[in-house]
Amino acid sequence: MSRGAGNWQPVVMPGAETFEIASARTGETYRILVRVPAEPAPARGWPVLWMLDGDASFPLVFTQPAHGLFPPASGVSGGAGVVVAIGFPGGAPFDAPARSRNYTPTPDSETGDSVSSEFGGASDFLYFLTQELRPALAARLPLDPGRNTLFGFSYGGLFTLHTLIAHPGHFQRYWAASPSLWFSKGLMMRRMRDTPPVTDAQCLVVTVGRDEQFPTRPLPSARMAHLARRAMVDNIREAAGLIARANPGLRAELIVAADHDHFDMLMHGARRVQAMAFGGDEAE
Repeated sequence: MSRGAGNWQPVVMPGAETFEIASARTGETYRILVRVPAEPAPARGWPVLWMLDGDASFPLVFTQPAHGLFPPASGVSGGAGVVVAIGFPGGAPFDAPARSRNYTPTPDSETGDSVSSEFGGASDFLYFLTQELRPALAARLPLDPGRNTLFGFSYGGLFTLHTLIAHPGHFQRYWAASPSLWFSKGLMMRRMRDTPPVTDAQCLVVTVGRDEQFPTRPLPSARMAHLARRAMVDNIREAAGLIARANPGLRAELIVAADHDHFDMLMHGARRVQAMAFGGDEAE
C-alpha cells in the first residue's frame, strides 16, 4: 500500500532489542524489551533498571533523563545502564487482565477493580523476574547483581511496594509511581499499619499526582466521589511516612506532583528513575 511521498522506514530505538520468554512458574509468556549501552560495561557489570508495563514505559526511557536527584556513579559511564522492560504478548501499552494477574498480591476482600477478574499472582511474577528472567539475561550480559532498580506504575507501583516490603533482597532501589494502594480495601495499607514495613532497600521514591485526589478543575460528581474513595494522595503520603519511620537508614522520598493526574506519573517517573537506577551510590 502506498504511503505517499518519502522513503518510509521502520522506527528503531538505539540499542533496543526484544524477545519473548515463557515462565514455568506463572504459565505465561512475556514480551521483554532491552536497551544496552553502546559503551563497554563497568568492571562490576551494568546496573539494571527493571520496568513494568514494558510496552508503555520502555519508549519513555529514550527521553532525556533527569539527573538532579542522584549524581552519576563512579565506574558507570554517564550514569548508563541496562533497561529491561517487561510487557505482554501483543505489545499493548496496558494489558489490564495480565496486569491484574501478575502485579497484585492475593486479595483478602473485594478488590475494587471492576475491569479484571484474576488477581494475586505477584509472588509468582516476582519469581519469574528474579529466578527465570534475570538469570537468562545474566547469561548474555554482564550485570551487576548489587545494583537492581524496580520501577512500577499504578498496579505496577503496588507490586513495587509489595516486593519492597514482603520480598526484600531482590532489588536495591525502588520507584513506585502512583501505587494502587486502594486495592482490596487498602490491603497493603492495613498491613503496614499493623506491622512496621521493614526493608533492606537502599533507595525508595514514591510518587502521586495531586490531581489524583484533589483535581484542579471541577469534575462530574461521580468522578469526584471515585477519587475520594481511592484517596490516592492521602494513602500514598501515609504509606511513605510509615516506610520512612520504620527504616531510618533508607534514602526515601515522597513526591506529590502538582498539576499531574494518574497517567502523568508514568512519564514523570520514567524520565527520572534512570537517574536513581544509574546514578551514584552513597556507599561509594
